[in-house]
Amino acid sequence: GDVLVLRAAHRRILHLLAGVLSAAAGLAERTADMPAAGRTHGQHAVPITFGFKPAGWIDELDRHVTRLRAAEGRVFTAMTGGAAGTFASLGQAGPRVQAAVAARLGLTPMAVPSRAIADSFAEYVCILGLLGATGTRVALEVYELMKTELGEAAEPAPPGTVGSSTMPHKRNPQLSDDCITIGAQLRTLVPLALEAMLQDHENDGAHSAMLDDALQRACELTGDMLVRLEVIVSGLAVDPARMRANLGLTGGMISSEAVMLELGRAIGRQTAHEVVYGAARVEDTTFADAIKRDPRVTAHLDAATIDCLLAPASHTGLSAGIARAAAQRARATAASITAGL
Repeated sequence: GDVLVLRAAHRRILHLLAGVLSAAAGLAERTADMPAAGRTHGQHAVPITFGFKPAGWIDELDRHVTRLRAAEGRVFTAMTGGAAGTFASLGQAGPRVQAAVAARLGLTPMAVPSRAIADSFAEYVCILGLLGATGTRVALEVYELMKTELGEAAEPAPPGTVGSSTMPHKRNPQLSDDCITIGAQLRTLVPLALEAMLQDHENDGAHSAMLDDALQRACELTGDMLVRLEVIVSGLAVDPARMRANLGLTGGMISSEAVMLELGRAIGRQTAHEVVYGAARVEDTTFADAIKRDPRVTAHLDAATIDCLLAPASHTGLSAGIARAAAQRARATAASITAGL
């Protein structure tokens, strides 16, 4: 009975995942060509397009769907072996009875129907913990992008939403806050589920209770998170003007790699790195002006070429194509979930 309830929750989780994937597909396509600052270690790295962000979310979410589906045969099992799992009360007919029960309910018969075996259920909680970590990563990204200093994106806020009881201007990341909190709670259930595998002899009530609690709470928390994630991703407001402004904050330095690679064709990569590094450290002018004034650069690159290299949109690599391809995969996975349910 518990397994049948878990399977119903599992199907609901997959349905919610399909919604999040579809929303992420729409966001990836909508922002596939929108230049934005790529950031590593909290600093400007190289330009990307905004659609590259949801493409990464899709990649993780798609694998979680694969994990959940792959675990179905191990998790949704029929166990009718009796008190210790030895078929003592059914004798030789025991395995046939279990197989018939499994067939009737659409489950997998357990090879060893022991109640002390808990690894498959612990695995399921671990998968939900991974899913929770991805959900938290998405929420944290939105949380960061909503900061006043960045302002590149914002979760939806229905009319009448109150950000603060004393500061009317505030638009707090309330749904993202929820997901961050839920994700933390979800991940703490993973060690509890692993602890629940340490059954005493052929079964004990303490560890069984741990496992029941971990499974129930993990499913509930996962559902709570996915409902919010779909709202966030489907209604995410993006600000391309703010993205362009942020791209220009460093006076062209975000395109230093593009300049270095092109200059390196003439003077070697390492030498070009030293030249461009030096230009980035000049304090009395912008990086763009420093590059244009350096004779070691202008001897090989004319002004038009430098301007082109310094344009962030010219160095986003395959971001747009990756975003669109991820969107296609997301829609295909969402469709397969819907068809399967």
